[in-house]
Amino acid sequence: MSRTATSWRALGTYVYLCGDADTLVDATRIAADVLETVDKTYSRFRSDSELMTLHRRSGEDVPVSPLLHAAVRVALEAAEESEGLLDPTMGSQLVAAGYDRTFTRVPTTSSAAVDLPVRTSSWRAVVLGEGTLRLPARTLLDLGATGKAFAADLIAASLEAELGRAFLVSVGGDLRITAARAAAPYAVAVADTEAGLSGDQVYRISLTQGALATSSIAARQWHRDGRRWHHIIDPRTGEPAAGPWRTVTAYGHTAVGANTASTTALILGKAALGWLVQRSVAARLVSHDGVVTTTPLWDKAFGQVAA
Repeated sequence: MSRTATSWRALGTYVYLCGDADTLVDATRIAADVLETVDKTYSRFRSDSELMTLHRRSGEDVPVSPLLHAAVRVALEAAEESEGLLDPTMGSQLVAAGYDRTFTRVPTTSSAAVDLPVRTSSWRAVVLGEGTLRLPARTLLDLGATGKAFAADLIAASLEAELGRAFLVSVGGDLRITAARAAAPYAVAVADTEAGLSGDQVYRISLTQGALATSSIAARQWHRDGRRWHHIIDPRTGEPAAGPWRTVTAYGHTAVGANTASTTALILGKAALGWLVQRSVAARLVSHDGVVTTTPLWDKAFGQVAA
């Protein structure tokens, strides 16, 4: 059966969907519906999203939808796995740094001063009840570390349930293949940025199952108050992650799991390789000068180091 692919924009990024030609129209409709629901539920760039409504009631036990409850639970699990490095309560820091709207609308350069707020709580203070959620007072959630990956996993689950076919879906570089193992491999290109995917400097692998996530500090950058910022913040400092890696790609069973590993590695910096090896993660790390380092499981799955 022949494959075909389509792509479009959603959640402020690109979406790519590939699968059997005879079901792609239905698959695209299913994926687009999931993404629209996700956007209405936990976007921090829509004043009418459920997440923004929750922010306006911080300090209270607020009834929330099953989707928002699940999205926050996933974010808190990633915080636990990363020992707090993927802290979803960093929203105020990102807003203060200038990332207060969908990225395409963030000014590339601004002279506005950056006054990072003092943190008074962390992810451990977020309380999930039975269908309820309570945020610490004046806390803004940012689900960017897991939100796109969770959306990719949701799409894959929906496609599996409704169509029962193998599909590959990527939401801004967080990629998942449905549970139905692909009969033939998908060719996957890995690059630092979305623009890089159409260039020559990409790394290519083949996948028949699982998930792949690429996290990069090169993808979303801006200058404010005379310094460079990017969207991956180290909660230990409140500053942009400043380790030796510009890009980390990780393989996992789910897009959330892969993204948790890749983003944590960027924040960990020099300690990333040992952390990934200890957790048996197949990963590929690219330094700022282009030197590639891989974990043993990456070499086993996808071959030796390649630039």
